[in-house]
Amino acid sequence: MSPRKEQKLSELASKYLNSRADTRTTLPLTSKSYATDLNQFLQPLGGEAIFLQNRRWVTKIEKGNSHQNYKIVQLADLLLELLRKAQVKWSGLSPASRNRKVACLKSFFNWLLAENYIDVDLSAHLISPKVPERIPRFLSLDEALALISCVSRETGPNARRDFILVLLLYGAGLRVSEAANLTWAQVNLTERTLTVRGKGDKERQVAMVPVLAKMLSQERQVGEFVLGPKPLSTRVAYEIVRRSGAKAGLLKPLNPHALRHSFATHMLSSGTDLRVLQELLGHESLTATQRYLHLSIEHLSRTMEEHHPFGHKKAVKP
Repeated sequence: MSPRKEQKLSELASKYLNSRADTRTTLPLTSKSYATDLNQFLQPLGGEAIFLQNRRWVTKIEKGNSHQNYKIVQLADLLLELLRKAQVKWSGLSPASRNRKVACLKSFFNWLLAENYIDVDLSAHLISPKVPERIPRFLSLDEALALISCVSRETGPNARRDFILVLLLYGAGLRVSEAANLTWAQVNLTERTLTVRGKGDKERQVAMVPVLAKMLSQERQVGEFVLGPKPLSTRVAYEIVRRSGAKAGLLKPLNPHALRHSFATHMLSSGTDLRVLQELLGHESLTATQRYLHLSIEHLSRTMEEHHPFGHKKAVKP
């Protein structure tokens, strides 16, 4: 059998990833994760090459230098076989991680269907596990103030950059990727606002707290990006925040997400409307914002004590 056109399935996966990269709604981190997921999904193929001949898929199995064996295979059947192996391999992952991998495969299968590489919808074979609702990790107000105080006192070549990063995450509620890629063109020092591009390339306006506006106004603008000559690596950002939390004496390891969650929680505790917070955080739906309706027990107790008729300040004497 002499095929007219060889095309490995891994090459199809690359073609799919390139098609995603051409859209403005795809974040770099998502593309990187999808590439990893597809590589793991296709790994069991080993030395087999998949190619197209007369609209049929054929597997070519290498048998040495002298000859090769071929067999006809339906691509959909091969994908289902790979899917069964992947589901077993990924069974021990967290529901959130499995959901991302399922979303990746579903998108890849839909692309194959749209491009006429397969003629059957495989989405029904992909089931997303239910992710249990988790209350986001957040700092108490005292912890947040201790962190800000500690970072503001730091000295060294990167001290100002680290302080600005923390302020962007906690003072403006930015995602770590938004802060890491923030450019000076997105900063309006006159109006003290940031124009942020978040998920889905959605643009939103965020007001800067005075200390952040002051820091940025005093910063020397070298290059395009606020946190350095090039986008700050998210891995470096995580390490900066973790190290800052440890120096501030926080009991649990700190990460950028916790600072964004703390911003949202403290804004709600101060009386910010849920719809306003949705816009500040750049959430597509209100459901995502409602996670922050939780309040610390300490805050609830203090509110009850100050405002309830039976609070100690207004207690009825027996």
